[in-house]
Amino acid sequence: MMQLTSACDIFDNYATTFALSEDDCAEFLVLVQDVSHPVDGMMAVSGLTLSMLEDGWNEGRMKLLLKAYLESPVEEIRERSLVGLLLVMLMHNAMLRECQHLWEPIQEVLTSDAELSFTALCNIARTAQVKKLELFNQQLAKDIMPLMDKVGSDEFYEVIRKHQTDMERIARMHLDQNFLIFKSAYQTPFFQQRAAHWFLPWNDEHLLSIAEEERQQVQDMLSVWQMCDSDKYAFLGMSNMIRNTMKGQLQSDLLGQMGESLGQMNIVTNGYVQQLYRFFRLSSFARVLPFDLVNYMRHTLAFRWIVVGERARAAIGQFLS
Repeated sequence: MMQLTSACDIFDNYATTFALSEDDCAEFLVLVQDVSHPVDGMMAVSGLTLSMLEDGWNEGRMKLLLKAYLESPVEEIRERSLVGLLLVMLMHNAMLRECQHLWEPIQEVLTSDAELSFTALCNIARTAQVKKLELFNQQLAKDIMPLMDKVGSDEFYEVIRKHQTDMERIARMHLDQNFLIFKSAYQTPFFQQRAAHWFLPWNDEHLLSIAEEERQQVQDMLSVWQMCDSDKYAFLGMSNMIRNTMKGQLQSDLLGQMGESLGQMNIVTNGYVQQLYRFFRLSSFARVLPFDLVNYMRHTLAFRWIVVGERARAAIGQFLS
């Protein structure tokens, strides 16, 4: 078995090894149960998930994901395992229908914490609105930009009022506005070097890579503005001038309220879903588009098993076209 020297190497091993050996499978279970090095287990789960999404259905890997959720004492590993399981079920629904012997163990996972399973599925469903959000923001910018020298005027606020209903809906649905803010910041060497970098958990030690005089300001913004972990790395890679501009926007009367909703959005939604969405939408390493299947979610076994009752169907249905 290859020697795994870092969390990124662990990710690569489970993401790119076509046929996992018995040693690889045994090592995976050790990694997800190791509370002293949780990042290794998190990256192993992400690598395994990516391999199933990009390289096709694999029953052995599916069983490993189930074991990771059931046996890991680390909440972040269990969360990644559950989200990975749901995306694999969405992408390989036809194959899963043929593997009825897996239905019972999968349902055991999904019902062990039914509320968490429903929340995770809602997080995935919410991504279906991101492209609509992009179109709305383009229209808003088109209407506002000619009036930037008239901020505070009746004309300016008339445009804001025109879009108020949509802005309130976006905040109420906790849509992923951070994606629009940070997507251009992912074109940095950090994200171009390795696919694994898109899945790394955030560590405050990375603040040491920027100038000391900038450190406290960045740390303050990270504590106020809730972001998924990959957005934090993207934010860190921005120039100080851009970060200062964003700080000014968050403190302005216009975007201050939106800054609050961004925080609420990221608390409510699952940061790991957002990391996955960014990888598959923005990364040159991605080879499939699993989130394009989200609007077909109603026809999957995952939806049937998790979404029970009219209230639940209405709650998740608001995100689906």
